[in-house]
Amino acid sequence: MVTRRLAGVAFAIACGMLAGIAAAQDLTVRASVDRSEVRENESFTYSVRAEGRVRGEPDPSILEADFDVLTRTSNTRIQIVNGQTQQVAEWIYQLMPKRPGRFTLPPAEVGGVASNAVELQVQPAVDSGGEPADIFIEIEADPVTPFVQSQVIYTLRLFVGVSTGRATLTAPQISGGEAIVERLGEDQQYQTTRGGRNFIVRERRYAVFPQQTGPLTIGPATFEAMVIPNRGFSRVQRLRSDSLQLDVRPAVAPPPEYPNAAWLPARNLQLTETWADRVDGFSLGVPRTRTLAIEADGVLETQLPELTLDQVDGVRQYPDQPELDRQVTDLGLQGRRIERFAVIAQQGGELEMPGVELPWWNVESERWEVASIEARTVTVQAGAEPSFTPAPLPAAAAPQLPPSADVPAAYWPMVSIALALGWAATVAFMLRHRWIRPRRRRGAPAAPSRRASNRQLLRQLRAACSVNDAGEVQRLLLEWARLRFSEPPQSLGALAHKLPGELAECVSELEVAMYGRGEADQWRGARLGAALAQIDSVSRPSESGGEEPLLPLYR
Repeated sequence: MVTRRLAGVAFAIACGMLAGIAAAQDLTVRASVDRSEVRENESFTYSVRAEGRVRGEPDPSILEADFDVLTRTSNTRIQIVNGQTQQVAEWIYQLMPKRPGRFTLPPAEVGGVASNAVELQVQPAVDSGGEPADIFIEIEADPVTPFVQSQVIYTLRLFVGVSTGRATLTAPQISGGEAIVERLGEDQQYQTTRGGRNFIVRERRYAVFPQQTGPLTIGPATFEAMVIPNRGFSRVQRLRSDSLQLDVRPAVAPPPEYPNAAWLPARNLQLTETWADRVDGFSLGVPRTRTLAIEADGVLETQLPELTLDQVDGVRQYPDQPELDRQVTDLGLQGRRIERFAVIAQQGGELEMPGVELPWWNVESERWEVASIEARTVTVQAGAEPSFTPAPLPAAAAPQLPPSADVPAAYWPMVSIALALGWAATVAFMLRHRWIRPRRRRGAPAAPSRRASNRQLLRQLRAACSVNDAGEVQRLLLEWARLRFSEPPQSLGALAHKLPGELAECVSELEVAMYGRGEADQWRGARLGAALAQIDSVSRPSESGGEEPLLPLYR
């Protein structure tokens, strides 16, 4: 009897596990390449990944008409996702193109399921012009005449035709101007032939963002390694790449209909809107979450400006902290900014949700464009608006006393202890919520060192304004912004967007002077210095000490 029960339990468990595995075995197949553009004599990696119940493997013979299959590897593993078992198989092929052109790698079939097709551009082989060296470096930049603050893709290819050890490759240096340099992912490695010789190529990419107009020099990069020849003694070899010069163009003035638009050069920009629930499901006084997202190619996430919504009657909108993110794509960096707003309808009937417009400069078409979300009309269901009156403080309630004739001898000591505990809890609650401010200990500093650094920077800024040094003022303003803002802007335009009133106008004038041709020498800093003096006077600590108040530039 016991044996039968154990067998039944084991059978049930096995059936459950098989059902779980079967539920997780919806087969999906995905194909990809490590680079979408190669040369005729360069190898590349083609991968096929299958997730689910894998039966069989892809047939690489469908590729042999256009590519030579150099190597092939495969691996299989089991992974558990959300409590479900899933099989993952991957096949990796090293392919060499047979001729230049544009190719579509056909779908790979695994277990009767086809993958996606993959597009590939094969460029003609580079003519080496003679016998190549054992080790050499090639560099290129796209574009070579960028706009200020726009992205330049700098590609460095190291060709190695001999055995090496202890190899190092340094990043290129920037000279002749300021620029932000970001490495794009990991190095790519492949094979190629030059002058009839085989080489291992290590390709490394950088995103370069010039911060001022005029000539900008990138390079050289340095490679150093121990060369191990087939014969003879090993030697250390150091190799430097050529330098590459960019001609950085100035920012373009915004269109007349958007005179205050921030300079935002990008290859592509998308502005999207989502709601936590149905957009037409508004109820009076009930908050709804509206999410706005900016995705821009060729832009740092810190370049994306803050989105502001127009205030309309009958609607309150409260912004949350933005989320900034980036990812590496074939086009370089893609910056992403996500902003959420709590939207509360204050009256019933039909209300208009404000639209959003974001002007940006298209570096490919070289013109201003506007990403927008249309305004929409929603119907608010009538209902009682919820009350937001804070609850009263907890207090020790007086106990209901029984008749004096029935009060035991130990009753009053117990009441006293209960009252004392209630009073202690009330005092602790008030201290926790800062309703009672504890005294500062004698000898404690009156203000943090952050405030002193802020005043020192403001003094340096006013001094630079007094001598009309536009370049120094720009540097100090961005340093000051890093001190004042939790998410510091990376450009003058982004900083101006965060500042109020006259100070924002002064910073915008400085941006125009810096990025215009020949206008930096004509800039005068008296107005900006006066605005900074007002900020310094507002931010100066009072003699009475205490906690630092919220500075007026935080918004």
